This record gives sequence, C-alpha cells and structure tokens, in this order.
Amino acid sequence: MANYPLTAEVRTAFGTNAVKKLRRDKLIPGNIYGHNKENVNVVVVQRELEKALESGEPLFDVTISGEKKVVLVKDLQRHPVRGDIQHVDFYEVSMDRPVDTTVPVVLEGEDARESDGGIVGLVVRELNISCLPTDIPESIAVDVSQLVIGDTLTVADLKVDQGITVNHDPDEVIVTVTAPAKADEAEATEGEDAEAEAEAETEAEE
Repeated sequence: MANYPLTAEVRTAFGTNAVKKLRRDKLIPGNIYGHNKENVNVVVVQRELEKALESGEPLFDVTISGEKKVVLVKDLQRHPVRGDIQHVDFYEVSMDRPVDTTVPVVLEGEDARESDGGIVGLVVRELNISCLPTDIPESIAVDVSQLVIGDTLTVADLKVDQGITVNHDPDEVIVTVTAPAKADEAEATEGEDAEAEAEAETEAEE
C-alpha cells in the first residue's frame, strides 16, 4: 500500500538568517535520520507538510534527490504563540524493524451509551506504541458504549491488533465517566439539608 507522498529538498543553507529566510519563504527546515541511516538535512514546503499531517497517514514516502525514503514524523517544533511548524524531524524506517511512535485515541459508542447524564472524559489522548511500520494504525479506538457513571477504562482494557505493543502502565486510566458537577452539587445540598433536619429533630427531642 502506498504511503502519503511528500517531496523534500536537501538543505544547503544554515544559521539563524538562513532559517528566517526559509520560514519567510514558507519552507520548513528539518532532518531525516534512522537506525543505521544517514542523517540528511532537508527543507519541505510548509503547506505540503501540513497537508501530509492532516491526511492522518502514519507513514510518508519522502522523495529527496530522486530517492524515496519511508519515514514517520518523530518530532514537530511549533511556535509557542502562533502554533505554526518551525522544524520537523523525520525518522526513516526499516519495514522489517519495529518502531516506537504515538497514535491518537478516539472514542466510539458515545451516542449508544446509556443516557445517565454522565460525562465521558478522555484522560490520555495519545498512546506510545511499538510495532512494525506496516502495522501502525491511524488511531486506537476505545468503545465507551457500555460505560456508566463511575466506570473507567485502563490501558489493560484496550483492544489492539496483534503485533502492537502499548508502552504504558496497564493500570493507567484512559477514559472516565463522571457525574455532572450540578448533580454532585445537588446531592451535596440534599445531604446537608438532611443533616440539618436530623440535627433539628435531635435538638427538639432534647
């Protein structure tokens, strides 16, 4: 299966001024590295990189100087205020060697869940996994259709395909279902009222 295509050029200019010029020209500096692979400094067109990321594909076929490399995004540096991409690290993969990467967690079955007013909270939005490059999923789905208020799902409850290892503590909580804050407040008020009423009755008896 073909991966998302992306074109890069070898980066030849370095230094602060060169980087500023690249960004003015809507180009993103980066590098490609990997296990027993040559480290290559590159530049990619900002919009093309953004489109590749928006595709949701875990692997990209990067063509550089006529050579194709299969890579995944290992790190993105963003501007702290604007949020635009400042630098990208690509990891060149070997198709027969497991890699570590992160994938998003998505919730499924919220509409089918019992209408108890509970709030479904996604505690962990990304998971670190290890698997062969061809086994990297776009996301890991978590079914919450059977959960009720007070329930939680942990890493141990996840259903992942064979060959995928989730590199988290099995007891780490992924999803919670909690009661609405207003309901909690109402229950607390009712409890206080009942306690006050009991105290009043006790005083009257005395």
